[in-house]
Amino acid sequence: MPERLFRHNEIHIHAEMRPIRTAAMNSFSFADFLKTPQGETLHAWESSQYDEFSADAFGREALQVGAPQLDTLRANGITSQWLTSESYDELDNRLLRPTLQTVQAESGWLPFPAESLDLVTLPHALDFAPSAHQTLREAARVLVPEGRLILTVFNPLSLWWMRQKAVGAGLRPYLPTHTSPVPLYRLKDWLTLLGFEIDRGRFGVYSPSCHSLRNFERWKWLDKAGDRWAPHCANLIVLCRPALPVMSPAAPLPMKSPLDILTAGSPLPVPKEARRQAGHGN
Repeated sequence: MPERLFRHNEIHIHAEMRPIRTAAMNSFSFADFLKTPQGETLHAWESSQYDEFSADAFGREALQVGAPQLDTLRANGITSQWLTSESYDELDNRLLRPTLQTVQAESGWLPFPAESLDLVTLPHALDFAPSAHQTLREAARVLVPEGRLILTVFNPLSLWWMRQKAVGAGLRPYLPTHTSPVPLYRLKDWLTLLGFEIDRGRFGVYSPSCHSLRNFERWKWLDKAGDRWAPHCANLIVLCRPALPVMSPAAPLPMKSPLDILTAGSPLPVPKEARRQAGHGN
């Protein structure tokens, strides 16, 4: 009897260990993803978007949250630029720009004072965060009222995400593991609740789940067609909250006499009686 129990437990242990080994083998980080054709396609498109949307953002402090492989601040002129990552190994990288100041921190708990940053970028930080809403709240907390927020996310309605869901059927991951994209309608609701008014947004990369750069080039015609006919099916989404101009207190207007008020914009001459009543003689 003890021998039979031992054999049963041994079989049970081996059965539980197999999925663990499989899950480890299928681990697919964002850094690994960027080395694939789909990752190179993402890198090219998003780099151009961040360059365009961040070039005219001004201030003293800028921050990129996560994804050190994507330099989202390279086109920005703010001198003090920060980069946060949860992994110390990603920050200890000689490929990073020397001017970037790095700090290890979670995306949902940023070590910056409230209203201290003029530009915050979230390159897929919401896709990998344990709590996407908390990460967005932190970005809103550290951003100055007139600051700019730029973020990119995967689209859960895209062909790439449909391919990723096939991992449960035994296929290799197409997107990074632990990716959890937020639907666009929910993201817009969160931004509205946090007081963000999105000024610009863009959909990009409509190609199916290709496995070579040549095939991605063949499907490039779909980008223009997708923008016109099915923008909600794009693989990538970029949203930008503009930097609002700082309103200075208006200077007090000079006091006007009743005659000035009467004659302002009036195409008709003012009778002499009105002038006398206003205190202006002949």
